[in-house]
Amino acid sequence: MFNKAMSRRNGNTTPRLFLSSSVAIFAVCATNQATFAQTSHADHHHLMIGIDNLQTLTSGTYIGLPNPNYNRLSLLFPHQHDPVESSHFHSIGIYSYTGDLGNHSIIPTSTNNQIPEARYELPPLPLFRGTGVFAHKMISQKTEDHMYSDLKTKPVAHLLDDISDPYVKAIYNTGGGRWTRLLGENTTIALELISMTPGLGVANSSGEDLFDGVGDTYVMGTGDHFTFTPIFYVSKSAPRQTYSGTFKLVDVSDNPLFGESGEFTLNFEPVPEPITILGTATALGFGTLFKRKLLKKNPKK
Repeated sequence: MFNKAMSRRNGNTTPRLFLSSSVAIFAVCATNQATFAQTSHADHHHLMIGIDNLQTLTSGTYIGLPNPNYNRLSLLFPHQHDPVESSHFHSIGIYSYTGDLGNHSIIPTSTNNQIPEARYELPPLPLFRGTGVFAHKMISQKTEDHMYSDLKTKPVAHLLDDISDPYVKAIYNTGGGRWTRLLGENTTIALELISMTPGLGVANSSGEDLFDGVGDTYVMGTGDHFTFTPIFYVSKSAPRQTYSGTFKLVDVSDNPLFGESGEFTLNFEPVPEPITILGTATALGFGTLFKRKLLKKNPKK
């Protein structure tokens, strides 16, 4: 299904977008398989889309060189830290330099190009037994046991609605406002499929596949206030292994303004059945232990 290039599918966004993703995802989830997230700042603990407005790199090995992501789309994930004012975005799968200063090149991805982020050494996102149109599948779900499980994706601009919240203000202003530039009301963003493990699929809440094959695109939304939530799935009888999908963000507007993002990969694994809420937390090692590990890797500033 995903082994050859296909033509782009920009399509009509209205019938296929998750304009109310919190309703759509809960409607198809098996609630006895996991506990849904109700944590602090949960409304803003999901993937976001921004435009990189940094022209010159200001830190790292390549300080002083042009930022290869300037004016490109970026996939962002917010991290809450202590104190909350030190919370910030991590960019996922951006363009990066490789080689030394005297002999370097640019590649369309980075070392931080995975969800879950490889630096935390977490298992893949769990796939749980579905219901309804997903009755014979294992599907992605938002759970409180996995901080990366909310696959809802919104433009960064939606944070302005809650900018008085210290956490929201902190992530919005990451890097001195590096990703605060608006997409604009006429900008249409799509997700392009780069590769997919055989057996893994991506659907909307009606169970309709979003991609026909590698190279296909699916319109996520237009403007600065859309919401997009894909549902990843495998067959209920699929082997227990890691399933991965690699993508990039592209501007498919009539008059594109922004460059494509770097490539990023989402990793999944079906969980054994039956599984309890306690079993999920124990087997996957999330919750308090992970939060402590995260804070240890990101000390107070």
